[in-house]
Amino acid sequence: METIKNYLESMFRGLPQTEKVFRAKSELLQMMEDKYTELIKQGKSENEAIGEVISDFGNLEDLADDLGIKDVLTESKYTEENRRKLSFDEIKDYIEQSKRSILMHSLGIMFCIICVVFPIFSESLNLPAATGASLMFVSIAAGVLLMCIAHSSMEPWDYIKKEPCSIDSAATDYLKNQSRDYTSTYSVLHSVGILLCIICFIPAVIFDEFSSLEKLGGAMLFIFVGVGVLLMTYSNLVKKTYLRLLNLNSKVDFEEIKKDDTKTVSNKTARTILSVYWSVVTCIYLCISFLTFKWHLTWIIWPVAGVVRSILISIYSKEE
Repeated sequence: METIKNYLESMFRGLPQTEKVFRAKSELLQMMEDKYTELIKQGKSENEAIGEVISDFGNLEDLADDLGIKDVLTESKYTEENRRKLSFDEIKDYIEQSKRSILMHSLGIMFCIICVVFPIFSESLNLPAATGASLMFVSIAAGVLLMCIAHSSMEPWDYIKKEPCSIDSAATDYLKNQSRDYTSTYSVLHSVGILLCIICFIPAVIFDEFSSLEKLGGAMLFIFVGVGVLLMTYSNLVKKTYLRLLNLNSKVDFEEIKKDDTKTVSNKTARTILSVYWSVVTCIYLCISFLTFKWHLTWIIWPVAGVVRSILISIYSKEE
């Protein structure tokens, strides 16, 4: 039933919160619940019952007359007349600016991750400790500055996220072609990023054999992770840019369309844990690795963490 209620919320999202709309929403919910109960009594499984209910009552336009909200639906923000029409040139400019902004944002994250390598290099090269500390803060400052510039550069385009917009068929075809062409690039960048994060311990293991270069292993770990995160962040955000534009004509809000797997988790406590899961795993991995210096063993934390996360999501997920 929770799935049906969530679907009902998405159907009425964007309509004015008037008494007429609330009454129609309540009436439709009752109809859906009655149908669901009837199907369950007939021996249908939950998934089958939910699918049939959504199939029968999932189109608000077909039910608008019976629910008495035909006029409200027509005047809603989802009508084409109230959408801001984006030109083909606007779409191209937005994509180009988004890619530049995403690159700066990704570089900013990388600089924040690799900031600790400067004190390590300074100590290895027998430079003053102040030099390494200064460079570390410079790296952090550069990262934050890049992220701020990236954010401010996209402010002129905020209306795409905040206002109902639409694109014509020519722009849609262009975006589909661009998205399709980017798929191979995304796969390569994302895979290399993951690979770098997985093998980040290898330099530490190699340099550990040489006493004079032992400390450089830790520095190389952060460089590998920083570049890996850069590639993953860039590839993912560019992909989401194409998805956002392709879904501008959709009646459903883009933020609902691109739901990640953690949002299917019904338990609030589990959802909270999963939201910080990888950050905690990263901290545990780095703490254990630096305390033991057994990089050749601590990598097992990642696959184990992935399995545990999948199990948690499976246990607490809502019914599809």
